[in-house]
Amino acid sequence: MSERHIELEASDHEEPTWEVRGPRKKRFDRRSRVILAAAAILALMANAGAAWAYWRIARPESTANGATTEFELVLRARNDLNQTLRPGDTGNMTVTVANEYGVPIRVTQIRPGAGNVVADPEHRDAGCLNPRVAVNRKDFPVSWEVAKNTVGVFNLDDALTMRPGSPKACLGATFTVPIRARAVR
Repeated sequence: MSERHIELEASDHEEPTWEVRGPRKKRFDRRSRVILAAAAILALMANAGAAWAYWRIARPESTANGATTEFELVLRARNDLNQTLRPGDTGNMTVTVANEYGVPIRVTQIRPGAGNVVADPEHRDAGCLNPRVAVNRKDFPVSWEVAKNTVGVFNLDDALTMRPGSPKACLGATFTVPIRARAVR
């Protein structure tokens, strides 16, 4: 018997990989595509809602007519430490405004607050229980800018009056004055 040797060309013996793999399948069926689309829409809506809430909180609010939102602040003020109040005299009031908001505010009005004017502990212990110190106007229009997350200190000239007949123990005292402030963002 004779041996025959047959040589094949490379194109004659390639493996038919397309026949082994079969037809290509779709990655997701219709149900999976619907679920993924719904999840994408819900994620988009949640992100849009979060962005809207951030924008609403971080920006100055505007009403329909373009006016900014007003709000009340309850503050404490004190008499000017460089000017001693005496019975029958007027003096300056120092107002401290703490802006704990993430946006700048503008204080537009100062008014007397609820509560009593109180002398410092040393003068109270000495008998200054009714200092007869009052804010001498119903309101003070102001325009004080306070940057976000900072404290602003402002003076109101001739805003306090110590009435005649105040106890002598009140001379030289530092008085804490309850006030209200109207501010805008």
